[in-house]
Amino acid sequence: MDPRSLLSHPAVYSLFRRLVGRDSVRSVYAREHLRIAPGQRVLDLGCGTGDILEFLPPVAYVGCDASAAYIARARRRFAQRGEFHCCALSDDLPVAAASFDVVIAHGLLHHLDDEAAALLFRTARRALKPGGRLVTFDGCFAEGQPTLARLLLSIDRGRHVRDRAAYERLARAEFSAVHSALRQDLLRLPYTHLIMECTV
Repeated sequence: MDPRSLLSHPAVYSLFRRLVGRDSVRSVYAREHLRIAPGQRVLDLGCGTGDILEFLPPVAYVGCDASAAYIARARRRFAQRGEFHCCALSDDLPVAAASFDVVIAHGLLHHLDDEAAALLFRTARRALKPGGRLVTFDGCFAEGQPTLARLLLSIDRGRHVRDRAAYERLARAEFSAVHSALRQDLLRLPYTHLIMECTV
């Protein structure tokens, strides 16, 4: 069995994240990069098991994921905190246009080829209110990164890990302002993440 397939099981997926990540990873991400205020409307594309809700204030939250198992776990844990939809990313995604303050795509882009990534950015732009933000978070190749970090990225379940310039190029096709930050301090293992904040 491919060890990466184990992560398709929701409980294993959540446990793995807790083991390799400092418990502060999502707290830091939410506090420093998402910066979501109470009451805002949040769309989480590729929401997984909805764990980000542990680090958000009370918000109007909508999570979407293609995995029925992930969505089932998210509903069991967070049914009182938001709504969850099992659906693949598409132009027909059931979200109201221009209705969200923040769109999250946490760990999703590196699973998508360029065509699907373009769809994600298009969907996010359509979903956002004027002045809203898309925030992405993905593994990233970078010059001078530790050998182990590069190795771990090369065997990631996501087959489309890119470098900073490639991620930014995709974002700029839909968003006029793209700000990115490389982080190498979020996991217990050597790893490089790119966090992008995109606005129209």
